[in-house]
Amino acid sequence: MLLAAGLAARLDTAEERPEAGLLFFLSGDKGTTADFSAANTPEANFVAEITPIRDGAKGTALRCGDHQLLCWWAPGNIQAQRGTLAFFWRARDPAGPTEFPLFRVGYADHSSWDMVWLRIDYNGHGFDAFVTDASLARTRVSVTIAPFPKPDEWTHLALCWDETRGIRFYVNGKPAAKNETIAVYDAALDQFGPHSRIISPYQVQSEYNFVRGGDVDEIRIYDRMLDDAAVAALAKGDAPSGLAPAAARDLADPRWRDEWWRRYGWNRPDDRPPPLPDGPFVSVRKVEIHDAYDLKRWWWKANDGIRETTWPGVYNRSRLPGRNDYFQLPDWDCYSVSGRSITFIMPDEPWNHLEISGAAWGKLNLLTDGEETILFSRPKGQEKTAHQLAVPIRGKKIRFDNVEPEEPIGELSVYNVTAGREPAGRASLAYRLTAFAEVDAPSLGPLYQYIHGRHAPDERSTMVALPPASVPAPTGPPPPSRPGTLPLVHVLIPNSWEKMDGGLDGVAFDLPALKAKPTHGGLIALNLRVKDPLWPLRDMLDFSFSVKPGAPKTLWLDLRDRMLPPGKALYLTIAGAGAEFGPTSLEGAALRLVFKPREAARAEHEPDRFTQARDSYAMLVEERPDSPKFNLWNRFKGDLVDLLRVNPEHRLGRLYAAAAWDAPRPAFTQPEPPPGVPLWAFRQVELLGRVKRFVNWYIDQRQIENGELGGGLSDDTDLTNTWPGVALMGCEPDKVAASLRRVLDACYTNGMFTRGLPTIQADELHCYEEGINGLAQNLILDYGSPTQLERAMETARGIESITGVNTAGHRHIRSSYYSGTKLAEDGPWGWSKPHSYLVLQVPQLLVDYNGSPAAKKYLLELADGLLAHRRAGDGGRASLPGSIHFATDRTGDATRNYFPWHLFWGGWKWTGDRKYLDPILDGGLTSLTAVNANALDLLSLRDDWNRLVDNERAGPNETVRAAGSRTTSMSHFTWQLNGDKRLLENLYARQIEGCAAFEYINTEGSLWIDRVGVPSVDLQRARLGGVALVRGGLYPGHVVSWRFAAPDNDQSVAILIPDATPAHFKVIAYNLETAPVRAAMTGWNVDPGIWEVTQGVDRDGDDKADGEIRTSRAEFERTRSVNLIFAPRAATILTFTLKTPGTPYWQRPDLGIDRDDVAVNGREVRVRVHSLGAVSAPASVVTVRGRDGRVLASADVVTLAAPDDLRPRTAEVTLRLPAGAEAAGGMVEIDPDHRLGEITTVNNAVKL
Repeated sequence: MLLAAGLAARLDTAEERPEAGLLFFLSGDKGTTADFSAANTPEANFVAEITPIRDGAKGTALRCGDHQLLCWWAPGNIQAQRGTLAFFWRARDPAGPTEFPLFRVGYADHSSWDMVWLRIDYNGHGFDAFVTDASLARTRVSVTIAPFPKPDEWTHLALCWDETRGIRFYVNGKPAAKNETIAVYDAALDQFGPHSRIISPYQVQSEYNFVRGGDVDEIRIYDRMLDDAAVAALAKGDAPSGLAPAAARDLADPRWRDEWWRRYGWNRPDDRPPPLPDGPFVSVRKVEIHDAYDLKRWWWKANDGIRETTWPGVYNRSRLPGRNDYFQLPDWDCYSVSGRSITFIMPDEPWNHLEISGAAWGKLNLLTDGEETILFSRPKGQEKTAHQLAVPIRGKKIRFDNVEPEEPIGELSVYNVTAGREPAGRASLAYRLTAFAEVDAPSLGPLYQYIHGRHAPDERSTMVALPPASVPAPTGPPPPSRPGTLPLVHVLIPNSWEKMDGGLDGVAFDLPALKAKPTHGGLIALNLRVKDPLWPLRDMLDFSFSVKPGAPKTLWLDLRDRMLPPGKALYLTIAGAGAEFGPTSLEGAALRLVFKPREAARAEHEPDRFTQARDSYAMLVEERPDSPKFNLWNRFKGDLVDLLRVNPEHRLGRLYAAAAWDAPRPAFTQPEPPPGVPLWAFRQVELLGRVKRFVNWYIDQRQIENGELGGGLSDDTDLTNTWPGVALMGCEPDKVAASLRRVLDACYTNGMFTRGLPTIQADELHCYEEGINGLAQNLILDYGSPTQLERAMETARGIESITGVNTAGHRHIRSSYYSGTKLAEDGPWGWSKPHSYLVLQVPQLLVDYNGSPAAKKYLLELADGLLAHRRAGDGGRASLPGSIHFATDRTGDATRNYFPWHLFWGGWKWTGDRKYLDPILDGGLTSLTAVNANALDLLSLRDDWNRLVDNERAGPNETVRAAGSRTTSMSHFTWQLNGDKRLLENLYARQIEGCAAFEYINTEGSLWIDRVGVPSVDLQRARLGGVALVRGGLYPGHVVSWRFAAPDNDQSVAILIPDATPAHFKVIAYNLETAPVRAAMTGWNVDPGIWEVTQGVDRDGDDKADGEIRTSRAEFERTRSVNLIFAPRAATILTFTLKTPGTPYWQRPDLGIDRDDVAVNGREVRVRVHSLGAVSAPASVVTVRGRDGRVLASADVVTLAAPDDLRPRTAEVTLRLPAGAEAAGGMVEIDPDHRLGEITTVNNAVKL
């Protein structure tokens, strides 16, 4: 049996602290187990690549590998309001110019990707250190150390912080820098540890460019900002002497009063919290917001009840103090113009009281039928404000307009405050508050631990609510909760409602007449919070108000209804602005829990829990945790399990459970085909329709005017890998292509490219995803565009600059961490890694277009450099190394695997040398099925395919890739071999069901945009004869593309191409319509020349034409189309065979213009003409035609050299229109008589 107030004290005193103020101490003598942990959590939560070493700064130290995992729980071991972190660090290897983290502390929850609260870094010339305030700004210092300590020399570092003083940074016991400020640092923290890329509640990792370890020793964390003498003692390896237990903060001291009032929003004497309505009874109804939008992006983190999460998310190239540094992560999970305004959709009920936390300042507007009314202006520099409206408003929308983009709203909560009391005639449980009673309630243990971990000792005063008969008579003043002097009371209600058959409607609280001095103009300011029983970091209610001294009130806290979870207690906090408020003020106060029927309570419980789960899943899916070691996973799973506890048949809840932990999906009924339509054909177009709907949803519902899709452009371009294949299959190709161009233009407009490479310094994967992938997508879909091709030339030049020929004579990529202006070659960054080769997609596409000799040369040299490291392994199968160190040619392993098949495929395609196929064949089916082109026929593998399958199954470490949104199913290849369309029927059925299961999650679920997708790969292979593009599948393999004449569309015809090479392919096309369908089929990976075309109808389902077969000949090549007519409700069989080869593409000139190359000024038309071909373009002509097709003007274009050195070649031409001529609606065209024989003519004309 424990005293309620005494349990928190016991948690403080039980550990026998080795010294005053110490919260955490790790000497290394016990390995990764701390010598002391105030929270009694000494064991590391994650450990990998950690080795004890004997030559520590003091005894044993820890050696942290470059891919280390090492962190400990933060609650109770470190406090955000104030403290000191100190440790010894040794570089181990020479520190060069490249920055890396030395230590980090993570938030318990946040809206930034890495959720970092504190970090200490090596900054390339010394050290940086910062802590983050509650509104995302960083209090930061930077110091230069010259000379920098030697690799074997221990350096002592200490960072001290205090939200009333700022930060101080020490090197070897001496003050090195300080930043004096006043801020709100108070926050819930999760884990801490050395080095690392991320330590957070959903990922702990050392990866990408964050792969530099070091040695650490003597980690110490204190509960206060230590003085100079104490830090100097630590630097000598001694414990500080003379430290006393932390003194309780006294609100009589302005320093502590101002800190306390700033946190709760009581710091404006002329802006007190709104007084409660007159009368003894007050109703406070929580008005829940489920939908909030920043532009077109659902963003609910300002309404989730968790202060640490914010609107907007975090910009890494930020304007907030201290945020923009050398680790410029991409601006993920947002629009670049987010943070300016957010619109909240209010529910259809009255509201009149709003509270905002966070530094955002600006105006809140009411939106009504196209009109706007300013409700109030929020001042600058505030943490919390409360706003009472004179007249309640029902429903509608409100929009907050930020004066300073990025300044965040941590929480916007809305209430309806009126005179009123709790409902009569409802089931209820009555309690009285006491600090005296003995309790034995298992449900309280986790809450005591939470309070101990989240709050400083002087914020832990605790009371329990017990049935009135169980409350003992007071025998004196309430016992303090060591020391319990700040006016904050934690009220715990043990679980006693398990047998109640209903849901919690709300809490009635009889606030006693307070015997205290007024704090704000004759009133006492208070704050009352009700915590979520599942997650105490989340407030169900956070309400600020003022009362008169001596005036009791009964508050009816009309919460959102909750079906209370089993085994959990309820938890409230009440804070006051005056020091006289505390447990004594509330002793004996009455409290009642009021319940309503279960079915009535579900109406609010279910949407609230679902929205909470939806929001947390949208965040955690980026790192995909599934372990109880990650608290974001625990929060998500707890919410979703609770939703399904109350309603096991909640359809969306079940779909999320199926996505997250493979729970059974709801039953799905496959749509049925119309009578007579083959099942494979129906299911193919049904699947294609769902894929198209996904793409259109993002274009229509998420893409904004500047082209962005709201996932951060770096991740938007991951999503748009789907766009080219979908457009080429005939799904609204012009709309999709325009969308894709706008995304890429936004990348350039936002300054993401410098010298063709990323502006930010990024790792080898994210360099590719900084828009280089988007450029490649446009090179495929915006084919022949001079703008895209010249952008590609610049990127090709940039990529060559990050390669070199080393002392072994091999060309390799020199760095895995670079930008357009900076290349890291020191330490662990001077390696090429598997993802390094992704950026080669752009120069490869350039070579594919015009044979670019400069790009082809270095690409083949890179392929040869890799082949030089190909080694035979067990079983005779050769392999390539995971990584290569440029300077030494040494090889190593890789932690993130990707096989750069596209590099070798290009080498084989360009030279015909089968040595480039060897690494692909080494990989067996795993590599072969990744190739976008139809390797089955291109490599004559049909007879060997079954043997390859058997070998793959026999391999000890090889597995055949499962079908997914990025890979081709084995069912498709098997159909290519045996023609059994039942394989496709079943394949498409599985993918249809998968699309249905993920449709909401992938769209309205508002996930990180790089984590959504649809299965388009098998569709591309079937309809295009190969895959044009999929994320990770970079070298286009499609043979044809499709356009359908209105009113028909992609849903009208199902298409199969069972075999395809550049000189022959077969098409099986089933027309689902009841009338003929007209389509244009365009060539892509085909050889140019005269082709023979046969066409007939298959009437018996054997994939062969029956009866009359028409034969014709046609010119066919890349970008040239053949017009076809498909008979209704019939399967048309076509074969295409090259008969007479034409001029190879790499022997042709090419001229091109884009819309931006044409400027009309009155009668003058200026045209910039680009040479884009493999050879020089002879002199030619440019014309301007009127809307009727008549030539209005023409001019000569001079001979232009080919851009074989990756430098643009252009000519300026000026044409003058006749008087009265109208250019609008007309066209500018190069070589109108088609005399040049170009690579393509799709770039020869621009409509005006």
